[in-house]
Amino acid sequence: MDLAIKHVTYSDISDNWPLKDQVLEQINDINQQLVNDPTLEAPEIFLDNQGMRRIRYRNKLSEQAFRFRPALEEWRCQLVPTALALWAVQHPLAVRLISGGEMDLNSRPWFIHANDARGIRSRAKVMAAIADLHLNDNTYVNWISLACGAAVPVLKTLHSAKLKSQKFTLLLIDNDRQSLMFSRGLATQYGLVEGHHFQLLMRNLFDRLIVSDKLVQELGEQSAELVDGLGIFEYFTQPQAVHFIRHALRLVKPGGVLIISNMLKTSPQIDFALRCIGWTMIYPRTLFELREIILAAGINLQNVTVTLPSDGVYAVMEINVTE
Repeated sequence: MDLAIKHVTYSDISDNWPLKDQVLEQINDINQQLVNDPTLEAPEIFLDNQGMRRIRYRNKLSEQAFRFRPALEEWRCQLVPTALALWAVQHPLAVRLISGGEMDLNSRPWFIHANDARGIRSRAKVMAAIADLHLNDNTYVNWISLACGAAVPVLKTLHSAKLKSQKFTLLLIDNDRQSLMFSRGLATQYGLVEGHHFQLLMRNLFDRLIVSDKLVQELGEQSAELVDGLGIFEYFTQPQAVHFIRHALRLVKPGGVLIISNMLKTSPQIDFALRCIGWTMIYPRTLFELREIILAAGINLQNVTVTLPSDGVYAVMEINVTE
């Protein structure tokens, strides 16, 4: 028995947008030039004399990309690699970035049309579809979101669940205080009440879910129907990823599910994302590599479904815990 693969296509804000083809052509051209020259390095962030974060370009393609896109530059300097950077991708029509800068006419199309931006939005839709089944199948659901960041996909899913009168509790865990504070504000905007619908917990997953199982001991085995690590899994090395799955699965009740995702090595604009924009270090993987991690974690492949959105950016893995 091998991995069950599911192919899905979602509508997206970029579908019928003016100039979509021109923007994609522009980004694909940069991506191809980077593919052709593997020596071109990603930009880096440094602190100037005033302690401000600035960008240092290490290739001409990157410099040209940022030059007339002030919002993109602010986003890269002030928000990447924090989870708050994803807000602009999840809400590309927002007037301002979370850091306060105004979205400009040259930057916005990239947040709308870049394939990686679309991939962030589609992986959230996959998680929402999986979570929705569990929310509707149970009268009461506990959800633990590991390295939740701003928790946008989780809160959007639960917001619609609340409208269906479902009962749930949500535990948002992250080691970044700023992201947790933002998720608190967002949850409150959605009408969720802290202490009743949701709780925040500041914890470092490396310490407590990889090199040890302290988080499992703290929260209790089989304490949630839904556990997700949607945005964190691809930051782990192969051995770390195995430990993460083993420990995270212990939090899941029988009949529940662990949802994780990983960027694919075949992601169409991966060089643009990593070496033009300079997204932080991740471990893109092939389906075979993901399969090897799942097997090394002692998971029966029969319990795993991998969903592949048509944009080709992410594989979303659904690991079911059997009764």
